[in-house]
Amino acid sequence: MSGSARSVLVLLVGDVAPARLHAELAERLAPGARVRVVAPTLVGPVDWLTTAEDEAHRQAEMRALEVEWLLQEDAEVEGGAGDADPVQAVEDALRSFAADAILIAGNRADPDLESALERFALPIDRLGQSTVRRRSWLYRAVRELAAGRVGATPFVLFVGVNGALLLLGLLLSLLVILVLWLIGSL
Repeated sequence: MSGSARSVLVLLVGDVAPARLHAELAERLAPGARVRVVAPTLVGPVDWLTTAEDEAHRQAEMRALEVEWLLQEDAEVEGGAGDADPVQAVEDALRSFAADAILIAGNRADPDLESALERFALPIDRLGQSTVRRRSWLYRAVRELAAGRVGATPFVLFVGVNGALLLLGLLLSLLVILVLWLIGSL
């Protein structure tokens, strides 16, 4: 992406060094550029299961606000927290912000994020990383399933939970049989 972008959507996935982010963005932005910073909510598995996402949402707001303060003299900046799924966060932001390009920044950005964002037909660039290691097809499939991007997600979740309960029941049955066998042999 050249320095001619006038409206840039910055997808901030995780933490990034403020000085490095400022330097890289300054060389990519045209004078008078508009920037929208979206920081997806980074929710851990336990928080996701318990739907305790408030703290993660506050941290995402803080990351976005930090970048807003960093760029306030270089461009017209707005931002905020987004959905936990970075693709959904971009889609939501593009509804109210007409971007010319998408820039991905942060240490938690998935290597396959660029290919997922190609559906928006905008130039995509990644700040701070020249080479990104791609994940295996199995890892990508599990991530898409967990993110709910696959129609089979409810079925897989249902089967997975029932399978885990069945395994737990079998283990408890074996434990009871072992205890009864030990009591009976005394």
